[in-house]
Amino acid sequence: MYHAYRLHVVQGCTTVTGTVAYVSHEDDGDMHVNLSLPSSESHMLDQANIADEHGNLVTEIVPADRPGCTPGKPPPLPPTAYMSSGYSYGICTGADIATPPVGAQVTVTGPYVLDTDHGWMEVHPVWSVTVTGQGSRILPAASPPPPAPSTGAWCQVSASPSNDRYRGDYHVSVRSNQPDQKATASDAGDTWSDGTDTTGYAGIRLYNTSPGMTITVTVGAASCSTTA
Repeated sequence: MYHAYRLHVVQGCTTVTGTVAYVSHEDDGDMHVNLSLPSSESHMLDQANIADEHGNLVTEIVPADRPGCTPGKPPPLPPTAYMSSGYSYGICTGADIATPPVGAQVTVTGPYVLDTDHGWMEVHPVWSVTVTGQGSRILPAASPPPPAPSTGAWCQVSASPSNDRYRGDYHVSVRSNQPDQKATASDAGDTWSDGTDTTGYAGIRLYNTSPGMTITVTVGAASCSTTA
């Protein structure tokens, strides 16, 4: 992980159960899997989790532990990853920790830490995720996209405010039939890129976006747009 010094270890190893409330592919390559916890686990949250993460516990799967990472090699990173001096993403471990879907009941194991940059509590890095069932609680979700075209290059995009405390940060979700391609999202004053996975999905973060702005995405041979 990058800048490990920002994480203050509270417990070297912990196991927590919860329901996946939110999943986000971050600019640094981490996969955020935020958990809605049962009341018995609520002591693991602090005020920043409540105020900035909708009362969820942040857990993060780092690039070196994700599927598709060749053991002994540096992990593949999105174009948005921080590459300046002092950033290290380690070496692929072969853990192949898959990202659970929103609504899944899971058990997560890893170090329990305070992210001193943001002030919230996390399990970071995640060492294991076990899906134990499908949650019975209906979680908030965006309206489903329209059916995808059956032929030709296509993409669909949705945008929503990011689950952080920075006003203007938007998470852009791109679905397409363009796997392993560069995806670029742009608004009036910002442009960021990431790579699509094998399913054609990419998650991109835009900054300083205002409600009502048009967000345009190009991915491979496809283009699409939405409104923030």
